[in-house]
Amino acid sequence: MPVLGAFDCSGSISDEHFAKMLDSTSLSDRYVAAKALGHFPSDMTTRVLARTVADDNEHIYVRLESAASMFRLGHREYISFFNAMLGDHYLENRLECAIVLGEIPSDKSRDLLIHTLLDQSQHPEIRAGAAWSLGELQDKDAMGPLIKVFNNVEEKVRVEAARALLRFSAGYQKEIVGLIPQGSEDERAGIAWALSNSGGFAVRDLLPSMTDDEARRWISWIIGTQDQAAYVGQIEELKHADSEVYFAVTVLWKILASWVAGLDVYYT
Repeated sequence: MPVLGAFDCSGSISDEHFAKMLDSTSLSDRYVAAKALGHFPSDMTTRVLARTVADDNEHIYVRLESAASMFRLGHREYISFFNAMLGDHYLENRLECAIVLGEIPSDKSRDLLIHTLLDQSQHPEIRAGAAWSLGELQDKDAMGPLIKVFNNVEEKVRVEAARALLRFSAGYQKEIVGLIPQGSEDERAGIAWALSNSGGFAVRDLLPSMTDDEARRWISWIIGTQDQAAYVGQIEELKHADSEVYFAVTVLWKILASWVAGLDVYYT
Protein backbone atom coordinates (compact mmCIF):
# COMPACT_ATOMS: atom_id res chain seq x y z
CA MET A 1 0.00 0.00 0.00
CA PRO A 2 1.37 3.44 -0.90
CA VAL A 3 1.92 5.70 2.10
CA LEU A 4 1.07 9.37 1.77
CA GLY A 5 2.73 11.95 4.00
CA ALA A 6 0.45 14.80 2.95
CA PHE A 7 -2.81 15.48 1.16
CA ASP A 8 -3.33 18.19 -1.43
CA CYS A 9 -6.05 20.64 -0.45
CA SER A 10 -7.50 23.10 -2.91
CA GLY A 11 -8.73 25.38 -0.15
CA SER A 12 -11.98 25.80 -2.03
CA ILE A 13 -14.34 24.91 0.85
CA SER A 14 -15.73 28.07 2.40
CA ASP A 15 -17.20 28.98 5.76
CA GLU A 16 -20.62 29.00 4.10
CA HIS A 17 -20.18 25.33 3.25
CA PHE A 18 -19.55 24.41 6.89
CA ALA A 19 -22.31 26.75 8.08
CA LYS A 20 -24.76 24.79 5.95
CA MET A 21 -23.41 21.55 7.37
CA LEU A 22 -24.51 22.74 10.82
CA ASP A 23 -28.09 22.28 9.58
CA SER A 24 -27.44 18.73 8.39
CA THR A 25 -29.47 15.85 9.80
CA SER A 26 -26.18 13.96 10.22
CA LEU A 27 -24.62 14.33 13.67
CA SER A 28 -21.12 13.69 12.29
CA ASP A 29 -21.59 16.47 9.71
CA ARG A 30 -22.63 18.95 12.38
CA TYR A 31 -19.75 17.89 14.63
CA VAL A 32 -17.20 18.37 11.83
CA ALA A 33 -18.72 21.72 10.87
CA ALA A 34 -18.59 23.02 14.44
CA LYS A 35 -14.91 22.09 14.66
CA ALA A 36 -13.97 23.44 11.21
CA LEU A 37 -15.66 26.82 11.64
CA GLY A 38 -13.12 27.69 14.31
CA HIS A 39 -10.70 28.31 11.41
CA PHE A 40 -13.00 30.80 9.62
CA PRO A 41 -13.25 34.08 11.55
CA SER A 42 -16.23 36.08 10.30
CA ASP A 43 -19.47 37.62 11.51
CA MET A 44 -21.40 34.78 9.90
CA THR A 45 -19.26 32.17 11.66
CA THR A 46 -19.78 33.85 15.02
CA ARG A 47 -23.52 34.02 14.44
CA VAL A 48 -24.06 30.36 13.52
CA LEU A 49 -21.72 29.04 16.21
CA ALA A 50 -23.36 31.16 18.91
CA ARG A 51 -26.75 29.90 17.79
CA THR A 52 -25.54 26.30 18.00
CA VAL A 53 -24.07 26.68 21.48
CA ALA A 54 -27.36 28.18 22.71
CA ASP A 55 -29.51 25.43 21.18
CA ASP A 56 -30.53 23.13 24.03
CA ASN A 57 -31.90 20.62 21.51
CA GLU A 58 -28.54 20.21 19.78
CA HIS A 59 -26.28 17.28 20.66
CA ILE A 60 -23.95 18.25 23.50
CA TYR A 61 -20.82 17.21 21.55
CA VAL A 62 -21.71 19.65 18.76
CA ARG A 63 -22.41 22.40 21.30
CA LEU A 64 -19.07 21.79 23.01
CA GLU A 65 -17.15 21.93 19.73
CA SER A 66 -19.03 25.09 18.77
CA ALA A 67 -18.10 26.69 22.10
CA ALA A 68 -14.47 25.61 21.58
CA SER A 69 -14.45 27.19 18.13
CA MET A 70 -15.89 30.41 19.53
CA PHE A 71 -13.17 30.42 22.19
CA ARG A 72 -10.44 29.90 19.58
CA LEU A 73 -11.88 32.81 17.62
CA GLY A 74 -11.32 35.09 20.59
CA HIS A 75 -14.63 34.85 22.45
CA ARG A 76 -13.08 33.92 25.79
CA GLU A 77 -16.37 34.43 27.61
CA TYR A 78 -17.38 30.97 26.37
CA ILE A 79 -15.23 29.46 29.11
CA SER A 80 -18.35 29.92 31.27
CA PHE A 81 -20.15 27.38 29.08
CA PHE A 82 -17.43 24.80 29.81
CA ASN A 83 -17.51 25.68 33.49
CA ALA A 84 -21.25 25.00 33.61
CA MET A 85 -20.90 21.80 31.60
CA LEU A 86 -18.38 20.39 34.08
CA GLY A 87 -21.26 20.34 36.55
CA ASP A 88 -23.65 18.59 34.18
CA HIS A 89 -25.81 15.79 35.53
CA TYR A 90 -24.38 13.27 33.03
CA LEU A 91 -20.81 12.11 33.59
CA GLU A 92 -20.36 11.47 29.86
CA ASN A 93 -20.99 15.14 29.14
CA ARG A 94 -18.58 16.26 31.84
CA LEU A 95 -15.88 13.94 30.52
CA GLU A 96 -16.32 15.16 26.95
CA CYS A 97 -16.09 18.72 28.23
CA ALA A 98 -12.78 17.97 29.97
CA ILE A 99 -11.43 16.35 26.79
CA VAL A 100 -12.41 19.30 24.60
CA LEU A 101 -10.72 21.71 27.02
CA GLY A 102 -7.50 19.79 26.39
CA GLU A 103 -7.69 20.96 22.77
CA ILE A 104 -7.80 24.67 23.70
CA PRO A 105 -4.36 26.05 24.62
CA SER A 106 -5.23 28.89 26.97
CA ASP A 107 -4.64 29.96 30.54
CA LYS A 108 -8.40 29.86 31.12
CA SER A 109 -8.81 26.28 29.91
CA ARG A 110 -5.73 25.27 31.91
CA ASP A 111 -7.07 26.88 35.10
CA LEU A 112 -10.48 25.29 34.68
CA LEU A 113 -8.90 21.87 34.18
CA ILE A 114 -6.67 22.35 37.24
CA HIS A 115 -9.70 23.32 39.31
CA THR A 116 -11.51 20.19 38.09
CA LEU A 117 -8.49 17.99 38.81
CA LEU A 118 -8.22 19.23 42.39
CA ASP A 119 -11.95 19.28 43.08
CA GLN A 120 -12.56 16.43 45.53
CA SER A 121 -16.32 16.63 44.86
CA GLN A 122 -15.85 15.77 41.18
CA HIS A 123 -16.19 12.17 40.05
CA PRO A 124 -12.79 10.40 39.76
CA GLU A 125 -13.40 9.71 36.05
CA ILE A 126 -13.77 13.44 35.40
CA ARG A 127 -10.71 14.31 37.46
CA ALA A 128 -8.74 11.67 35.55
CA GLY A 129 -10.01 13.19 32.29
CA ALA A 130 -8.85 16.61 33.46
CA ALA A 131 -5.39 15.17 34.19
CA TRP A 132 -5.23 13.67 30.69
CA SER A 133 -6.19 17.01 29.13
CA LEU A 134 -3.56 18.87 31.12
CA GLY A 135 -1.03 16.45 29.67
CA GLU A 136 -2.26 17.41 26.21
CA LEU A 137 -1.92 21.14 26.93
CA GLN A 138 1.58 20.73 28.44
CA ASP A 139 1.34 24.05 30.24
CA LYS A 140 4.19 24.27 32.76
CA ASP A 141 1.92 25.70 35.47
CA ALA A 142 -0.04 22.42 35.52
CA MET A 143 2.90 20.30 36.71
CA GLY A 144 2.49 21.24 40.39
CA PRO A 145 -1.23 20.32 40.54
CA LEU A 146 -0.58 17.06 38.67
CA ILE A 147 2.08 16.08 41.19
CA LYS A 148 -0.18 17.11 44.07
CA VAL A 149 -2.81 14.53 43.15
CA PHE A 150 -0.27 11.71 43.51
CA ASN A 151 -1.35 11.92 47.16
CA ASN A 152 -4.95 11.17 46.16
CA VAL A 153 -6.55 7.89 47.19
CA GLU A 154 -8.23 7.48 43.80
CA GLU A 155 -5.85 5.34 41.76
CA LYS A 156 -7.29 6.27 38.36
CA VAL A 157 -6.66 9.96 39.09
CA ARG A 158 -3.06 9.27 40.14
CA VAL A 159 -2.45 7.07 37.09
CA GLU A 160 -3.66 9.67 34.59
CA ALA A 161 -1.73 12.41 36.42
CA ALA A 162 1.46 10.32 36.16
CA ARG A 163 0.87 9.72 32.45
CA ALA A 164 0.25 13.44 31.98
CA LEU A 165 3.48 14.31 33.80
CA LEU A 166 5.32 11.93 31.48
CA ARG A 167 4.09 14.08 28.58
CA PHE A 168 5.80 17.08 30.20
CA SER A 169 9.15 15.32 30.54
CA ALA A 170 10.27 16.07 26.99
CA GLY A 171 10.23 19.83 27.57
CA TYR A 172 10.57 20.16 31.35
CA GLN A 173 12.70 17.23 32.45
CA LYS A 174 15.13 19.23 34.60
CA GLU A 175 12.24 21.05 36.28
CA ILE A 176 10.59 17.72 37.11
CA VAL A 177 13.84 16.37 38.55
CA GLY A 178 14.08 19.49 40.71
CA LEU A 179 10.71 18.68 42.29
CA ILE A 180 11.94 15.43 43.86
CA PRO A 181 13.46 16.89 47.07
CA GLN A 182 10.29 18.63 48.31
CA GLY A 183 7.91 15.86 47.24
CA SER A 184 6.03 13.54 49.57
CA GLU A 185 6.55 9.79 49.33
CA ASP A 186 3.65 9.37 46.92
CA GLU A 187 4.65 12.43 44.92
CA ARG A 188 8.19 11.13 44.54
CA ALA A 189 6.83 7.80 43.32
CA GLY A 190 4.87 9.49 40.52
CA ILE A 191 7.77 11.77 39.59
CA ALA A 192 10.16 8.81 39.53
CA TRP A 193 7.81 6.80 37.30
CA ALA A 194 7.56 9.67 34.80
CA LEU A 195 11.33 10.19 34.72
CA SER A 196 12.03 6.46 34.47
CA ASN A 197 9.76 6.13 31.47
CA SER A 198 10.98 9.31 29.79
CA GLY A 199 14.69 8.45 29.85
CA GLY A 200 17.15 10.68 28.03
CA PHE A 201 18.33 12.46 31.18
CA ALA A 202 21.94 12.87 32.33
CA VAL A 203 22.97 11.21 35.59
CA ARG A 204 24.59 14.46 36.75
CA ASP A 205 21.19 16.18 36.57
CA LEU A 206 19.84 13.77 39.20
CA LEU A 207 22.66 14.14 41.71
CA PRO A 208 21.49 17.40 43.36
CA SER A 209 18.11 15.79 44.12
CA MET A 210 19.63 13.04 46.30
CA THR A 211 18.78 15.03 49.43
CA ASP A 212 17.72 12.16 51.73
CA ASP A 213 17.60 8.36 51.84
CA GLU A 214 14.17 8.09 50.25
CA ALA A 215 15.16 10.39 47.39
CA ARG A 216 18.32 8.35 46.91
CA ARG A 217 16.26 5.15 46.66
CA TRP A 218 13.99 6.61 44.02
CA ILE A 219 16.92 7.95 42.01
CA SER A 220 18.55 4.52 42.23
CA TRP A 221 15.38 3.10 40.69
CA ILE A 222 15.15 5.80 38.00
CA ILE A 223 18.71 5.15 36.80
CA GLY A 224 18.55 1.40 37.37
CA THR A 225 15.52 1.00 35.11
CA GLN A 226 17.35 2.59 32.16
CA ASP A 227 19.25 0.75 29.46
CA GLN A 228 22.62 -0.07 30.98
CA ALA A 229 24.47 0.43 27.70
CA ALA A 230 23.14 3.99 27.41
CA TYR A 231 24.22 5.01 30.91
CA VAL A 232 27.30 2.95 31.71
CA GLY A 233 29.51 5.81 30.55
CA GLN A 234 27.96 8.16 33.11
CA ILE A 235 27.92 5.79 36.07
CA GLU A 236 31.44 6.68 37.27
CA GLU A 237 30.23 10.16 38.13
CA LEU A 238 27.56 8.59 40.32
CA LYS A 239 30.14 6.32 41.95
CA HIS A 240 32.16 9.31 43.11
CA ALA A 241 29.06 11.21 44.27
CA ASP A 242 27.32 8.39 46.17
CA SER A 243 28.81 4.90 46.31
CA GLU A 244 25.68 3.36 47.88
CA VAL A 245 23.39 4.62 45.10
CA TYR A 246 25.98 3.44 42.58
CA PHE A 247 25.92 -0.03 44.15
CA ALA A 248 22.08 -0.10 44.13
CA VAL A 249 21.97 0.87 40.45
CA THR A 250 24.46 -1.79 39.39
CA VAL A 251 22.62 -4.47 41.38
CA LEU A 252 19.32 -3.45 39.79
CA TRP A 253 20.87 -3.58 36.33
CA LYS A 254 22.14 -7.11 37.03
CA ILE A 255 18.72 -8.26 38.25
CA LEU A 256 16.83 -6.71 35.34
CA ALA A 257 19.30 -8.25 32.87
CA SER A 258 18.73 -11.73 34.31
CA TRP A 259 16.83 -14.26 32.26
CA VAL A 260 14.15 -14.47 34.98
CA ALA A 261 13.32 -10.73 34.95
CA GLY A 262 9.93 -10.55 33.27
CA LEU A 263 9.37 -14.30 33.30
CA ASP A 264 5.62 -14.87 33.35
CA VAL A 265 3.78 -17.48 35.38
CA TYR A 266 1.02 -19.56 33.78
CA TYR A 267 -1.31 -21.70 35.86
CA THR A 268 -3.26 -24.65 34.51
